[in-house]
Amino acid sequence: MLNDFWCDHRGPFVETTGGTARGYKLDELYIFHGIKYANAKRYELPTPAKWDGILDCYTYGPVAPTVQKPSVRPAAALRLDPCFRYNFWPEDEDCQYVNVWTRGLGDGKKRPVMVWVHGGGYSTGSSVEQHSYDPSHLAEENDIVVVSFNHRLNILGFLDMSEYSDKFKDSRNVGMRDIVLVLKWVRDNIEKFGGDPGNVTLFGQSGGGGKIMTLLQIPEAADLFHKVIFQSGLTYPFQDEEKKLRDGKATAKAVMDKLGIEKGEVEKIQSVPFDKLREAYLEVVPDLIDQGIMPGCSPCADDWYLGNPITCGFSEKSLNTPMIAGSVEAETYHFEDDFSDYQMSDEAKYERVKSMFGEHTDEMIDLFKKAYPDDDILNLYHMDKMFRRGTLEYLDARKKNGGGVSYSYMIDYTFHFLGGMPSYHGCDLPMIFHNTDKVICMHEPTPIKLGMQMSKCWATFARTGDPNHEFIGEWKPYDAGEEYTMVFGEENRCVKNFDRELLYKNWEYTPHRSFFGGNRKKQPL
Repeated sequence: MLNDFWCDHRGPFVETTGGTARGYKLDELYIFHGIKYANAKRYELPTPAKWDGILDCYTYGPVAPTVQKPSVRPAAALRLDPCFRYNFWPEDEDCQYVNVWTRGLGDGKKRPVMVWVHGGGYSTGSSVEQHSYDPSHLAEENDIVVVSFNHRLNILGFLDMSEYSDKFKDSRNVGMRDIVLVLKWVRDNIEKFGGDPGNVTLFGQSGGGGKIMTLLQIPEAADLFHKVIFQSGLTYPFQDEEKKLRDGKATAKAVMDKLGIEKGEVEKIQSVPFDKLREAYLEVVPDLIDQGIMPGCSPCADDWYLGNPITCGFSEKSLNTPMIAGSVEAETYHFEDDFSDYQMSDEAKYERVKSMFGEHTDEMIDLFKKAYPDDDILNLYHMDKMFRRGTLEYLDARKKNGGGVSYSYMIDYTFHFLGGMPSYHGCDLPMIFHNTDKVICMHEPTPIKLGMQMSKCWATFARTGDPNHEFIGEWKPYDAGEEYTMVFGEENRCVKNFDRELLYKNWEYTPHRSFFGGNRKKQPL
């Protein structure tokens, strides 16, 4: 080939490090769906993908298999679809694909690059899971290059088989190793797509934020990205009791025993059909929990991954990378066993809040109204303290260790949908991608306005390291003890220490509620 990129009547072509990829042009965007970035055998390290001829990149590649079928709980998928609009996509272990959206190929521009890291913990989700994940508006309106990808998850990406064979010594982190290879692919190829490999921003929601926190602690990844955005991705406490008890090796042994595979024949695990593997995992989970062991399917600290910064110390990369970190007011709302009726009487709302705070109810309502003067007190019942407090804990600890610039945000809005619904886990996604038109409950003036404002904040931060632009008021940086938070809602406001007292008072008296709802523990990920 004479050039790394060219267009003719057959479409746009890019000569990548793996081979020739053919995409398509839609309006002002060049789009490539399903570029193969890696190959990997089960529980082994990924290697860069190579192919002969032309790879047609018109549709997304397969997504990682999940242990739950489908990847979103069926009941939740039905009742929550108006808030998320799910895509269900073919699953396959051969899931290492990237997708690229750009306004220019070979035009000499160096556009900021934003790499989307999907949510779902380390167990579920994909780059195409929701309609909101389409970054066409984000890329076209802001002239940036957006990349998304799939990688190995759950027992395929994080089962610790290291005690069985040196061949599998890296199995406990191969899901993250896939992501590092994605970032190397971006470094080596994105300039051909009109992007700047020296200006890469990672942004991720929920588990995607957790993966970014992990990447900040992986030295091999340190030079591969330059800014980060956590969207409801920093939980409190960071190293809770359940995570202390996670045991990937015990989980692997239980699965191997259930499958009847001896240590000397460990390679048989690579040919076990995934459905049989997942069934074995689901069968051993209750026994592990009864023994006080949480099934281990998340990154494990070793000589490659430094571990959680709160317990293992902040890497230089974690301290010095500019970041945005935030959450929404009522993260747990959609994960409760039932939704609250915002049309109930004031007396009924008070009793609902009292069921959480007992004799401290009046004090907590006063603190809540001080922080959120225009909000329904029922929002206090659903109020998030894990992600919001987790964000504060992380940013505080980072600052105390000499960390650099960061910005904090909160989404505070009550949707009119179904008679009233507080800002829920994931409601930021259609706004950030400027896709409120794709989600039923977002067809209201404020979410539409926030979609324009927040997507521009994210893109401006990716371009300059500062999220401020002409369509919002001043968003001041965060500092420990001088905690400024941009509260996005009906009227945006940048406020100082506005809810700290509320977050740190009387929560120990509330009945325990798992973030994933009452019966979520019975459905291990």
